Amino acid sequence: MVRYALTGTPGTGKTTISKLLDQKIIALSDYYKDSSEGKAGSGEWIIDIDKIKKNVFIAEDSILEGHFAHEFDNIDKIIVLRCDPRVLINRLKERGYSKEKVRENLEAEAIGTIYSESLERLDFTNIAQLDTSSNTVSESADILKEFMNGNIKLEEEIDYSERILEWY
Repeated sequence: MVRYALTGTPGTGKTTISKLLDQKIIALSDYYKDSSEGKAGSGEWIIDIDKIKKNVFIAEDSILEGHFAHEFDNIDKIIVLRCDPRVLINRLKERGYSKEKVRENLEAEAIGTIYSESLERLDFTNIAQLDTSSNTVSESADILKEFMNGNIKLEEEIDYSERILEWY
């Protein structure tokens, strides 16, 4: 019985893909209102990480989905969804993110912030990455199902750091 964290930079497909998986999904966004101090001027929830950790129970054979799911202690494996910043920029703009928020998320994706943070929680053998840049949502979900069933391995290394050079 494995407890997964499905995480990644905003726009990588966490919520959309998780809806197609065959396991119980625990969406962190469902707990934002009860685990926050309200919303910022930009409309984003100001989440109290300690509070949300107390409010969320992660059952065996479930998937905790959200961009900071990897920060929970009782996770067995972490799946980090990744996306080429050249593709991610359009997804974030479609959401209406501010120029600053788009840039912040692109930089985080380019340097692999969430993967690095995941390595602080679990050994690299319990962390997998899936690049969603060119897959459809259903293709990505099918790949994750195969991975969770032990039929395939996922990417061990995804590096978009060179994208930063294109921005300057």
